[in-house]
Amino acid sequence: MEAFGFQRILFGSSAAAPLSGASPASRAGDWYELARESFAELGVEQDAIDAVFAENARLVYGAGAS
Repeated sequence: MEAFGFQRILFGSSAAAPLSGASPASRAGDWYELARESFAELGVEQDAIDAVFAENARLVYGAGAS
């Protein structure tokens, strides 16, 4: 976040991606919770967290644009 700014970061995950050949697929919700907790522990402000986990993607992909 320090190098790029929160406006340039998008969170993404893939629920179907296996962790390794022998381990089960990861769960997107687990990664989401871990990432959000990490931002909170770093003292990142809520508007930056919202941007990383939703608003930036809406801007990039035009979701909800008229």
